[in-house]
Amino acid sequence: MPLEARSWQEPPRGADWLPRLEDAVIMAKTRIRTSQFQPAEAARGARPAAPNVDAAHCPIEMLYEEHFQQRQMAQDMEALADSQMPRPDLARCILGALTGRLIHHRADEDESLFPRLRTRAHPEDEIGPLLDQLQAEHAQLRDMSDKLMPALYRMADGALPAPEDRDALHRFAQAERNHLIAENALVLPLARLRLSASDKLAALAEMRARRSQPPAGPPIPPDAEGKAE
Repeated sequence: MPLEARSWQEPPRGADWLPRLEDAVIMAKTRIRTSQFQPAEAARGARPAAPNVDAAHCPIEMLYEEHFQQRQMAQDMEALADSQMPRPDLARCILGALTGRLIHHRADEDESLFPRLRTRAHPEDEIGPLLDQLQAEHAQLRDMSDKLMPALYRMADGALPAPEDRDALHRFAQAERNHLIAENALVLPLARLRLSASDKLAALAEMRARRSQPPAGPPIPPDAEGKAE
């Protein structure tokens, strides 16, 4: 089933750490829509600064904050898809996210969070199948991102999106939102509950080390990290 068309299923019986799925989805949507992760004075569409990676931050809270940034990236994608005039500013911001922060973030989850959660989860949590699904979605999202790159580079140079590019941007944005709902509502709350303090410190150290190196992704175009107006 395509990632963007995935349907949600009730969690397994016995997974009593989970709220009812409908409630969990509502909570996740509320969290990623709220302004608690951005400055109060930020204008609509403004982007919060990337969270600092230091010992004063819980790695799980950092992942929540980065999920909010990814939600904004999805909004940028939809704005770019619907624009009737060139928006190289938005294209560069999206490229900066896809070729930088998002690569580190996926590695944080695949290499630092998910393995520890598999180890610490209780048998009744039955989290393994969901983590398998989310890791598969990471691969799908990477594939969708790679296919978007040539069009995004053209748009960063001032081209309008072609009809197929508009469709691809909307599909990616929806797939990213679906993915975030599962992680925010199900995975991160369980990680907060199950991971030990030493687990969190170790994950934080790995995240810091990861960010000390350039991401292993496509080259970032000039000004890709610049903010959209």
